[in-house]
Amino acid sequence: MDGLTLLRRARDAGLAVAAEGDKLVIRGPKRAEPVALLLIKHKPEVMAALLPAEPTPDAKHEPASAWWRRQYLIRTSSWELSGARSESRARVIAWGELEDRWHRLHGARVPQWQCAGCGEPIGGCSALDLADGSRVHLEKLDCLLSFGERWRREATAGLRALGLDPPVGCRPV
Repeated sequence: MDGLTLLRRARDAGLAVAAEGDKLVIRGPKRAEPVALLLIKHKPEVMAALLPAEPTPDAKHEPASAWWRRQYLIRTSSWELSGARSESRARVIAWGELEDRWHRLHGARVPQWQCAGCGEPIGGCSALDLADGSRVHLEKLDCLLSFGERWRREATAGLRALGLDPPVGCRPV
């Protein structure tokens, strides 16, 4: 069975699915257990669908800074050539994609019991499971906003260290 189809079924069933190393992490309601078992049965296909489609930077073949610059140019061109986007808007979208990629590869990880926004224990509170495996308090919008600002700030700093600067029009971090 196709990994992307299984991930769509999981999402529709209310499951959050992530790859952590070679482990498949599935969270969600008990009623979705049949879908979770299907994901486990087809783990290789699901893991392949969760992995990035393109290779990551490899210092043996090219410096990381060159790889990230090339990715930025490729993404900008892709958004611009797809139409209906100006060059400046395409640059902003491409930068956001690079921030997300950098965060997924290098961003700080927070234990599951801890809110990634405020740092307090989740405890018995409702939590929002995020795509990167982090969790934030569901009742506190500030937690989600704080986490978003933090990971984008970290990603921008990492990308700047590689010689890239955010395009004009990006929100300051």
